[in-house]
Amino acid sequence: MIRKVFLYLFDVIVVSIVIFLGVLSLFLYKLNNELPSINELKDFTYKEPTIIYDKNENIIAELGEEVRYPVDLEDIPLYLKEAIISVEDSRFYEHGGVDFFSIIRAFIVNIKAGKIVEGGSTLTQQLVKVLYLTPEKKLKRKVKEAMLAYKIDNYLSKGKILEMYLNQVYLGRGAYGVSAAARNYFNKRLNELTLEECALIAGLPKAPGIYAPHISYDKSLKRRDHVLLRMFEEGFITESTYKTMVIKPIIFEDKKPRRLRYAGHFVDYVIDYLHNTLEIKDVTNSGYKIYTSLDLAFQQLAEEKIKNNLFLITRRIGYSGPIGNANDHNIETKLKNVKYLSDLDMLVAEVIDVDRMEATLSLIDGIKTTLFLINNKWAKPYGSGKRNLDDLRTILRSGDYVLVKRNGKNNNVLELTQEPEVESALLAIDPTTGAILAMVGSFDFRKSMFNRATMAKRQAGSLFKPIVYAAAIEENYDLTSLIFDAPVIKKADLDNEYWKPENFEEKFYGFTTLKRALTKSRNVVTIKLAEKLGIRTIKHYSKKFGITSHLENDLSVSIGSSSIPLIEMVYAFSAFSNLGKIFAVNPIISITDIKGDVIFKSSPVIKYNPISESTADIMNYALIDVVENGTGRKAKIIPRFIGGKTGSTNDYRDAWFVGYLPNLVVGVWAGFDDFRPIGRLETGARTVLPVWVNFVKDVLDKLDYATYPVSNNVVYYKVDPTTHKKTENISVNYTFEPFSTGTR
Repeated sequence: MIRKVFLYLFDVIVVSIVIFLGVLSLFLYKLNNELPSINELKDFTYKEPTIIYDKNENIIAELGEEVRYPVDLEDIPLYLKEAIISVEDSRFYEHGGVDFFSIIRAFIVNIKAGKIVEGGSTLTQQLVKVLYLTPEKKLKRKVKEAMLAYKIDNYLSKGKILEMYLNQVYLGRGAYGVSAAARNYFNKRLNELTLEECALIAGLPKAPGIYAPHISYDKSLKRRDHVLLRMFEEGFITESTYKTMVIKPIIFEDKKPRRLRYAGHFVDYVIDYLHNTLEIKDVTNSGYKIYTSLDLAFQQLAEEKIKNNLFLITRRIGYSGPIGNANDHNIETKLKNVKYLSDLDMLVAEVIDVDRMEATLSLIDGIKTTLFLINNKWAKPYGSGKRNLDDLRTILRSGDYVLVKRNGKNNNVLELTQEPEVESALLAIDPTTGAILAMVGSFDFRKSMFNRATMAKRQAGSLFKPIVYAAAIEENYDLTSLIFDAPVIKKADLDNEYWKPENFEEKFYGFTTLKRALTKSRNVVTIKLAEKLGIRTIKHYSKKFGITSHLENDLSVSIGSSSIPLIEMVYAFSAFSNLGKIFAVNPIISITDIKGDVIFKSSPVIKYNPISESTADIMNYALIDVVENGTGRKAKIIPRFIGGKTGSTNDYRDAWFVGYLPNLVVGVWAGFDDFRPIGRLETGARTVLPVWVNFVKDVLDKLDYATYPVSNNVVYYKVDPTTHKKTENISVNYTFEPFSTGTR
């Protein structure tokens, strides 16, 4: 009887085992079919950020979700490899992808501790989890992980597995892989890391959100020292070295490197160009290297000059008020929005008490200081019409938060300052190729990502006039052609509405040559010239110059009543220095893919040819005269022949200057986004021409010396300054003026 029971139980056990093994086999077979292929691992492509460079291969920005800089195993420091193996998988070179010894050991340790304090995953299993699987702790996922780890260990060499792990693992602060971690935590290349820095990085994979030094210095230090201990226990370092290393403090970078380093508006423009023009859709995570036309030295100078000029404009037009008051419900948000200004040496302070002549302030660190009226007379309320501030109580009250800066002559004296509300843009190009050299779209990209160099359409004012005069030269006028500058009244489109245009000086000058009218920016002459040419002709030539914006259909179009973006005006002006040729916008030199293959290379392309060579040559002469004798004369300080034109609009809402050399065109605009007047007499010559001069003066030594090309169809004749006609009379009183001899 007992024997029968025993045999029965034995049969049951055998059948159960067979069934279990069968089910297990089916389970494993099913899981195996669900596993991803590992065949591509030998030619594995990492997800890398796209990097944007300037023309000299300086990094402008890094794009992408993951910051990763893959490196070969031989370029990773030995100490770092040993540290990772010591703390994560000491039997790495002995197991076959899954270490059952470590699993058993971890199981015993966790049972003793009553909680999970140690894992048994190998580096290969961790790589599987990073590459293929989710971090969820389920049996099915763990079995898949082990199966894949075994396959990979038999498919790849140990060195390749270690290399892939060190390039893939997340190490906190946005860094994927050890190379990115070296930069993010220590601002170093891998080969510059010290032993203790290698140990710190090796301690991060377990929990970067806990052990990163910027999150918890003490926990990071303790984890680093544990890694060093494991290295000693595994024989990678001596006891003496271990004892020396563990007493060292952690020295790391407080701030991780900015991924968008420079030229935020230009970077956005390039990304848009890649998407819409080159039709490259997956830009950010594909590891492209994009070499642009931007000159970083030009860009940094442009940003600096725009900021400085906006501060100067702000001081002239007055104080727009505090950041906010302590009683405001959204004061924290307001303070957060100006935090970036600390990079510009601007401090936030709270007004404790205010009197007529002085105010007591508390800086953000609690230090009390005094603000004196005598140092802040510029801070009259914006739009008040006052010349100077005469009472601090006019602009301040207790509880106000204000921005202050230290006086340049005396650091102990604080002055009021403010984030400029008036905005500005600058665009610099090479007219001989169409390359963009610098682009500034606002006071600061962190304040406003809206690109006023390319996206804002503003009234062009007198900046538009050269297109009208170029059209006239093309239509057989000469610079000596005369038009009578006298009052004129024109009927407007609306019934019973009349328009009486005036010159800026509110005077009239009688018979005036086209050259003189352009040099002095005479509105009435320009309008009468436009009437002779016809609005259709002006709009026709505008389109030929690349102006795509909508233009008004009345004579006011000739003096810039239409709204046009800065980029269109800058490229239009490039025709004057380039014998009538306008090259297409060209922000990118070349692009290489993740494998290093060149997938795009640009070459200059002529997009527009609006005027003949002779007209361009004559207009160049006329626009140089604008700088020599007209509204652009502040640019005469530049030791080159400069052509250019200022632009101002009604009520001083927009200020412009576009000026050029043979190999550089620079345009600058300023104005309020809400179209408020900038301020009385804030013309193009006063508001933006100075920043143009300061920028060009500083980049001049970075430009090759170049001369303007000339047309063979232009001849200079003596002209009588009284009759404005060609003359052969022997006289000391004459000018030489250009005339076209060819067919236009």
